[in-house]
Order: sequence, then C-alpha cells, then structure tokens
Amino acid sequence: MNTQKKLFLLPYRFQTVGGIIAVIGFLVCVVPQFFGLNGDQSMLCILCGTLAVVLGLYLIGFSREKQEDEFTLHLRTSSALRALLIVFALQIVLTLIVSILDHKQVFGEFGMKTLNEFVDTLTSLGAVFFLYLVMYKVRLRRYNRMALDTQEEAYEE
Repeated sequence: MNTQKKLFLLPYRFQTVGGIIAVIGFLVCVVPQFFGLNGDQSMLCILCGTLAVVLGLYLIGFSREKQEDEFTLHLRTSSALRALLIVFALQIVLTLIVSILDHKQVFGEFGMKTLNEFVDTLTSLGAVFFLYLVMYKVRLRRYNRMALDTQEEAYEE
C-alpha cells in the first residue's frame, strides 16, 4: 500500500521552517512581558505569537519524515488518537473541578476566570496538536533508536 498517494504531506524542510516559526511565536508571546507591555499591545503580541506557534506546529506535524512509510503513518494516527483521548479526558476532569470549585466559590471571581480560561486553552486545537506532536516525535525517535541498536547488534554478530 502506497501511503504517499493517500496522505498529503509537506516536504521535509517544512519541519525546520515550522520549528523556527514556533520558536519566534513563543518569543513574541513571552518577551513583551519583560518590557512591561500591558493592555492592548500585550494582547496583540500574545495573539500573534499564539497564532505563529500553532502555525509552526501545523507545519511540523504535516511535514514528511526523511523516511516516510507505513509505520510512520501508523505512529501518526495512533499518536493523534492518544492525544485526543488525553485532552478530552483532561477537559472533562478540569470542567468538573472548575464546576465544583465555582459552586463552592473557593477562588472568587478572578480565580474562576483564570481557571475557565485555562480549561478553554487546554482544550483548544493547539493543545491537542502539541500533544500529538510530542507523542509522535518521542515514539518515532524511540523506534529509530531501537532499529539502530538492532542493526548494530546484527553487525557485531
């Protein structure tokens, strides 16, 4: 089965471009906080930086690996499914926690607003995609390391 015909992926070099865009976006979110920007300027920086991070993650996630085969397709799909399951479980748990704490009014208005924003942020597509990328890349590196170790053992014998 030819996975290249069924799955649209960007060329491998887009992983590097995506990584650069994601790092720049992260810096755009974090650096203005050190210069004391607040209000509309700070929100604009955070919005632009977040969009850049999500765009960078998409470029990394939808780019080919150096060696793309059925196993990497399997890793992609199983990592995406696991990421979705974890984030949805966290969404349910955090929504219950926020509801219980809101009912008991433990935090007050400011604390509940912060917790609600955290739940919304966690369940956004960016969080799901970030978790997917982490799981996929870790599993791919682990597989490549195991394959390299078995090749070295075969050459030693």
